Amino acid sequence: MKNSENLVLIKVYDKKANALINRSIDEFIPELVAAQINIDFELEAIKAQTIIARTALIRKARIFGGEGCTKHIDADFCTEGHCGPWISKEKLKSKWGKNFQKNWEKLVRANEETRYLIMTIKNKVINPRYHPTCGGSTENSENVEDYNVLYLRKVLCNYCTSSPYWENFKDVSIDEIEEKFNIKLGKTSPINEANIDNIIEVIERDEEGRVKKIKLGDKVFKGTEFCKCLGLDSTRFGWRPTALRFETRGKGHGLGLCQYGANEIAKQGQKAEEILRYYYTGIDIKKYEKPDKNKPINNKVIVIDPGHGGKENTGVIGELGLIEKDITLSISQELKKELEDLGAQVILTRYTDEYISLNKRAKIANEIRPNFFISIHMNSFTNSNIAGTEIYHYRGDKEGENIANFIIKNMAEKIGSVNRGVKVADFYLLKTVTKSAIHIEVEYLTNLEEEKKLMECDYSKKIAQSIANGITEYYQYQI
Repeated sequence: MKNSENLVLIKVYDKKANALINRSIDEFIPELVAAQINIDFELEAIKAQTIIARTALIRKARIFGGEGCTKHIDADFCTEGHCGPWISKEKLKSKWGKNFQKNWEKLVRANEETRYLIMTIKNKVINPRYHPTCGGSTENSENVEDYNVLYLRKVLCNYCTSSPYWENFKDVSIDEIEEKFNIKLGKTSPINEANIDNIIEVIERDEEGRVKKIKLGDKVFKGTEFCKCLGLDSTRFGWRPTALRFETRGKGHGLGLCQYGANEIAKQGQKAEEILRYYYTGIDIKKYEKPDKNKPINNKVIVIDPGHGGKENTGVIGELGLIEKDITLSISQELKKELEDLGAQVILTRYTDEYISLNKRAKIANEIRPNFFISIHMNSFTNSNIAGTEIYHYRGDKEGENIANFIIKNMAEKIGSVNRGVKVADFYLLKTVTKSAIHIEVEYLTNLEEEKKLMECDYSKKIAQSIANGITEYYQYQI
């Protein structure tokens, strides 16, 4: 029996129970793998898929710095299909009948023999794409998703010829094409070799025969878009002019591991790790590090936005001459040090007194895709007696709201600021940054006493420490 202290728990939104349930990664992985691969495959192929499933789950889980389920805010994974294939143990019992125990033991063995193993590249967890059948070669990522991924490089694969998806066909009518692509084609009846080019024409194929661009009438579409719209198995296709019969080879996007190919390689005696290294270029396979309550933000990525900056955008200026752009930069630099000491990766939107547009600040954050975004500001009001801290989040950003509550509580306790509450706002950065974001109005520069405190040499550090404490407590709460 496993020691419960060694279990790593994730939060799963269970659709049937309509509730968040804590599940250990070890017990959850077999249910993922069962939904992803043919249980009759060789053990080493199933072990390879198990490492894929674990890698994807670790990459996704919030406690490891992932974004979690984007539909259910507090969940790492959901059972609705939104987060990927999954099947419950109860459904497997019904599906497999008398073979359940044998099949389940196979999944458990695959999990046990690959315990903690995940795939990384340059110490970052990869996004382990896979598909049923490549049809002769896998695909380069940029030919499918328009960006280059180091480990998703094309490899030749003559191992999947026995797959039931090696060759397939689908008949599609002109009317169906017109409806799905919202175009009008010349009605040609019957369709034959002489007139087919007036209807459909391949503009570009890659060297392995996958369609990159295709022309319908006078419009050009990407091969991936065309296949998705018509429900074709693969971009490696051709057609016959008899009612437009599309003949495909392979099934899926072609990225990463080819499952039927992996199974044939396993039959030849190759081990799971060798199979994975064949299909994923340049990867490392190693054990993941368990989350540490003492280092809850280790490897988290945080973007800090020091408000204002430059001659054009000074922000508020206090009665004693303290300028908002200067104090926000000072606090942000101190906060960066505090968070980095705790293991986080921190990026500022500006490092000096310079003007950065709101659009550029949002772009910086969205390109980095951090765990969350913090914008630091000073407040002002016509009544100079008003004092305290306010934190804003965008409506519906539950994580932003939760982080804000931990931070404002710590700021009230550690620096004695008046807690003026966590509030909803539609500030440009809050609604434009695609990850959870908060806007902190630290204190009022229009309040003389608060301005005096902000001018003290170590006060920026105290503020930064209180914000860092709030962030740390939030993530400790998550583990």
